[in-house]
Amino acid sequence: MSFTDAIKSVLVDNYFEFEGRASRSEFNYWWLFECLIGISFGIITTLLAINANNLIIELNLVSWLQRIQILLIVLFFVPRIAVTIRRLHDINKSFWWIFMVFPGCYLFIPLFIFIYWVMFKESDYGPNNYGHPVK
Repeated sequence: MSFTDAIKSVLVDNYFEFEGRASRSEFNYWWLFECLIGISFGIITTLLAINANNLIIELNLVSWLQRIQILLIVLFFVPRIAVTIRRLHDINKSFWWIFMVFPGCYLFIPLFIFIYWVMFKESDYGPNNYGHPVK
């Protein structure tokens, strides 16, 4: 799956879809897309802060950028959870495994296991409990 196909799949085709499976490339491209958006907002904010001649104008622009970024975070929350759950389904894990992240914030071993599963583990080749493989 290409980068644009993955973004289209997550945002358009499967926005609220928690059933089925998501390929490793779809999941990884989605996270890359979110990281690129966050980095670009950071770069734009930094450039505005460096080139600001008037502090009031700069603070107003940064405030608007932060509002847009918060709006995107809220809009991307559901597809982020959905693609993660579908990726867990792709490796034949229940959605309950997503809760491994919460103790993983404090315990590195569960966090590293979760990251390995969703980012690096190969998909199940045949049908599993959650459906047929994604093409």
